[in-house]
Amino acid sequence: MSHYCAFGDEGARQALIADIRAKGPVYSAWLTRASIEGDLTFVTKDYGLHPALARLLPVLGDFGEAEDAIPFHEALVRGIPAGADTGTLVRHALLLAWTDPTYGRSKLVGPGGVRDACEEIIALVRKSLVSPVDKIAWRAGRSKLVIAHAQEKGSDMAVEMVLCLAWDLDQSPGAAHDVMSAWRTAVTVEADASDEDQFTDDENEIFNAAMNRINGEAMAAITNLETDEAGSLEEFLEEASKRWAADPVAQLLKTRSIARRTRSNTRVALWRAAIQRTMLDLAQRLPVESPQSRRRQRSDIVTDRPLH
Repeated sequence: MSHYCAFGDEGARQALIADIRAKGPVYSAWLTRASIEGDLTFVTKDYGLHPALARLLPVLGDFGEAEDAIPFHEALVRGIPAGADTGTLVRHALLLAWTDPTYGRSKLVGPGGVRDACEEIIALVRKSLVSPVDKIAWRAGRSKLVIAHAQEKGSDMAVEMVLCLAWDLDQSPGAAHDVMSAWRTAVTVEADASDEDQFTDDENEIFNAAMNRINGEAMAAITNLETDEAGSLEEFLEEASKRWAADPVAQLLKTRSIARRTRSNTRVALWRAAIQRTMLDLAQRLPVESPQSRRRQRSDIVTDRPLH
């Protein structure tokens, strides 16, 4: 099993903290949307962090767009002990996507073949904390879940997320991004579905038609017909705003839609903050021992705990 020693020295840690705080070149390449298609091998090479952790963290900061992104990333870098194996941290964090009693997907999967197949994959993730899991086992776990899901329809989003878990993070670190993204999508869908102000089918149809019409009209209004060059974003928003205001029915639906999105974003932010708090706690308890004793102690960190 691969082992990554965090930071190497205190100077590297402090340099990383300073860059994050200043939104410097490392932050910009790593903890923003640039990371989605970017090469993050420098995070492991320069700072000793596991590649899967490098892929997970941008999602937890909402790619730099969350208000708490910089404080969280800085606190985590401060909290990880120098020399710790952060592969342990990321595996424990990903297990929470299934096990957490508030946000974990296990609560959406009832007894049966799908749940059994999910639990087998979770068992492989737990095993990977202390010893390598070969490709055959991961592949068999994925195949069993796909077959069970085809035979016994379950929660599509829960199954998708567990399938993302069924990879060796040392070989496929991008799976960490996929798990967290799938989890975030599921939480967002739940937040939208539970909102107290749901649109009727007719209201959805009216709102979507108005949005398409107004966007098209606004874009046409700011486009130079001679050069086919569109105006600025500010000009587009101004034109669109005029057209929304001229349609009282559509404007009311837009106001309700914005309020709904704000409430949904608040619920997602609570989820994100809960994961962040747990990761900070897990990071501070990472063992820094010899490779042999580290393998024995990886499973000592409790992961099946609430995120709040």
